[in-house]
Amino acid sequence: MNLVRYFLGTFLLFFVFTLSCCSSNDQEEVKEVPESKVEETAVINVLIDDSNEIDFGDVVVGITTTRIFSVQNTGNSTLNINNVRLPSGFTIDVTSVNISPDTTKEFVVTFSPSEILDYSGSIEIESNATEGDESILISGFGVDSIFEGSVVLNTQDEVESFAQLGYTEITGALNIGNINTVSQITSLASLNEIVYVGSLQVVSTGKLENLDGLENLDVGISIQLLSNYALKDIDALLGVTKLSSYLSLLSNKELTNLNGLSNIQEVGDNLRIKNHPKLKNLDGLSEVTSIKEDLIVEGNELIEDLNGLSSIKSVVDIRISGNFALYNYCGIKSLIQNKGYSGGFGLTSFNRYNPSVYDIVYSDCSNEIPEGVYHGDYSIHDTYDIRQLTVRDYYHTIDGDLTISESWVDNEKKEIRTLEDLKKIKSIKGKFEVKGTLIKDLTGLENLESVEQIVFIGNAQLSDYCGLNSLLQNGNLGEGFYGEPGEEYMCSGNLYNPSLLDLQNAKCAE
Repeated sequence: MNLVRYFLGTFLLFFVFTLSCCSSNDQEEVKEVPESKVEETAVINVLIDDSNEIDFGDVVVGITTTRIFSVQNTGNSTLNINNVRLPSGFTIDVTSVNISPDTTKEFVVTFSPSEILDYSGSIEIESNATEGDESILISGFGVDSIFEGSVVLNTQDEVESFAQLGYTEITGALNIGNINTVSQITSLASLNEIVYVGSLQVVSTGKLENLDGLENLDVGISIQLLSNYALKDIDALLGVTKLSSYLSLLSNKELTNLNGLSNIQEVGDNLRIKNHPKLKNLDGLSEVTSIKEDLIVEGNELIEDLNGLSSIKSVVDIRISGNFALYNYCGIKSLIQNKGYSGGFGLTSFNRYNPSVYDIVYSDCSNEIPEGVYHGDYSIHDTYDIRQLTVRDYYHTIDGDLTISESWVDNEKKEIRTLEDLKKIKSIKGKFEVKGTLIKDLTGLENLESVEQIVFIGNAQLSDYCGLNSLLQNGNLGEGFYGEPGEEYMCSGNLYNPSLLDLQNAKCAE
């Protein structure tokens, strides 16, 4: 019983003590911790593309152009822009605006020069910004509408940017593209305010299909259109009437006509039309009366006549080659007959018809040579010349002389060591001469069926003539030959010099 009383007393004593402690704690004053105050900031951050200033460069007086810059608020409270002050000549689309934290606002600045002078200064932004630079350098020059010098435009962006400057004349050259890379320019439409350039060079463009935008353009000195892979239409050049220097069109693979040149009357240097696989005629040159230097028409596979050259009265040299379909020269008959060329009429080659001056004036100015026949004489001096004759695998007959000669070349520099590439040739209507080469045999002549005359001279390693066996046994050597009997075959100065009788008696090699 006493033990129970002991525990009960102890429990009551502990309970009273606990209540006393709790009562004491409740009476103590609770202290509040004051909240910290966050500082409000409005931080101005000006963003300009790859620069710390706005530079308009040169802008023609009276022309308006624009630039864009942005203002970013990187603070935690609203940035209030109350005013924007600009130097004379510049205006802005917005002068007051509120920009929330972590947002950006674009501003459009316009430059409109009214005089030829420097308009440099700074844009001053008035705001509640707690940090950041509120001043922006800005510059621009008002200039005359005539650009002194030459311009090179390699990209579409460069074309558009230059057009915005407002120039109407360029004293030097307007260069579209460059020879080192293929430009992706697609349009020149924005250049329609330009009325004069000294020279026009459109070079190595890959996507430019026409010259639209240059309709108002006159060119005073020269025009070159070179390696423009998509160019089909040059009608925009109708404003050009006279060039003091050259007119050169080279390797524009899609060009089908020259109609855009039909108002040009005089060319002050060379007129060159070369390597246009789709060009159908030269009719666009019908107004040209004078060429101060050379006329060159080469590598235009589809043209059949020179009627577009019929107005030409004077030129220095005339070179016409590699126009595989060309058979009609009557368009230049008057020029040649009246001796309108002060230089020479170069040997025509690799045209369908390759006439001499005599042929054009006194015989046939037009002659549709059958397919597979090379008309005229042809000379081979290196392996390139052989490839020219055989690369198309087209000719089986030479309607003239065929001469292969390296007689003036040092032995270590001689290239012709075989005639194998001539294996398609079946007939030579004139003389076949091989002189001064390093050939050892006549492999490549096995298919030769007829030849007027054969001459082998000074081929120091030639000792095997068995390639002529088929000709001598089944063909016709001397067909059409009117010289001294026995001279239809001549052989001397070679390693082996068999007579015709030797060859006929099977002594074809030594």
